[in-house]
Amino acid sequence: MSASTRSSSEAGIAARLARAADVVGAALFAVLFLALVVQVVRRFAFGSPAAWTEELATIAFVWVIFWGTAFSVPLAAQVAVDFVVPRFAPAAQRVLYALGLATLGGCFLWALPGTADYLHFMLRERTPVLELPFGIVYSVFLAAALMVVLRCLAAIFRPPRGRPAAD
Repeated sequence: MSASTRSSSEAGIAARLARAADVVGAALFAVLFLALVVQVVRRFAFGSPAAWTEELATIAFVWVIFWGTAFSVPLAAQVAVDFVVPRFAPAAQRVLYALGLATLGGCFLWALPGTADYLHFMLRERTPVLELPFGIVYSVFLAAALMVVLRCLAAIFRPPRGRPAAD
């Protein structure tokens, strides 16, 4: 298999995975929205609010935030304070960009074992209404942290093409 065929095949797989991540994010947002709609209808149309809709909306909100951060929002779109790096030459910008990504990825990598341990511990506790284990409810944070590490590594070794590395 030639290098160009392999890279186009990898790009196709990456595009499908990105599309799947976006679909999952949209589905999570739909669950959040529908839970809120059901709550409003039950509360104001029927006068009997449902506690499960509030809990489901809260859980879906947590998942939407962490899922989107980890899988859907590009690194360049994340919030960053960038007033020092642009003052350097492009080569220095790339080095500083890589150092920043290495620091961010390293912090998340350092936190992975503790996060996994805490989620395992929280499997014994359950949510008040739906009785879901908190370890599963917040497991998206472990996936998000792992994905941040992988995305930082990918950005260090394969900076975006056609843009300055500091973006």
